[in-house]
Amino acid sequence: MKFTKEEWHNTNFKIDMDISHLKLDEIISLNDNLTISEIDEVYLPLTQFLSNKVHFYKDYSKNINSKLLKKNNTPPFIIGISGGVSVGKSTVSRLLLQLLQEYNSDWKVDLITTDGYIMPKQQLISKDLLSRKGFPESYDTKILIDHLKKIKNNVPNIPTYTYSHITYDRLKDQYHNIDNPDILIIEGVNIFQVSPYAEELVSDYIDYKIYLDSTIENMKKWYITRFLLLQEEAFQKPDSHFYKYKDIPKEEAITIAKDLWENINEVNLIENILPTKNRSDLILYKNEKHVIENLKFNKF
Repeated sequence: MKFTKEEWHNTNFKIDMDISHLKLDEIISLNDNLTISEIDEVYLPLTQFLSNKVHFYKDYSKNINSKLLKKNNTPPFIIGISGGVSVGKSTVSRLLLQLLQEYNSDWKVDLITTDGYIMPKQQLISKDLLSRKGFPESYDTKILIDHLKKIKNNVPNIPTYTYSHITYDRLKDQYHNIDNPDILIIEGVNIFQVSPYAEELVSDYIDYKIYLDSTIENMKKWYITRFLLLQEEAFQKPDSHFYKYKDIPKEEAITIAKDLWENINEVNLIENILPTKNRSDLILYKNEKHVIENLKFNKF
């Protein structure tokens, strides 16, 4: 079922919630776009929709656990957010984290990203995978699945991996502990994938899958613009992986960004990410202004 933004806003999932205090500058990723109006029209109804699903899930899980295991605890409801590079996954993940937490004040909501589960840079270099970074083979998928399995089984204080976009590498000895949340949001480009050779998949542990979509041309444009913005900021730091690009002329920077997009990110998008779109439960379509235009539910 497909809804325009206006149709979705007028459903019975519409809620009245004060969002004027939200610190958008802490939520919005570089070169992304998000307004109070869009939050009200799209994300507040989505917050109630997801909250309802979690309530049903918790009631069912509690009933089953009490009868089979004589326990009252319930496993976390895991929401997956996927889509291509630069489409806005991080913004949506951080926003839903805040909205779901505020709408359900007695729940604990947490977030992990799969960037931390990309193999360390030196390991990628030794395996000749640095140019395939972000492709399925560049991830420690078995470790990610092991962590998700423990989280689903209410194992406390799971130290999940973290990542630095400055050094372009996993952070050593810095973890984000996940301690029995009611809702866990996991964000990443390849979390909905299937494999004929895998015994388990990341998506086996995801209860609701949201895919952020836009045209390839839009994502390419956003990626290049973000690259140029990063050149002025993050690339200027000596420990940046892209420090060598800090002072190159704009035309050369655009050429490099196009090459990185066309030979890595677009290939990964077409081969691995886009094919998972219709495995999602909900697709959010973004227009050229980085704004949600309509929603398509593959499954409620």
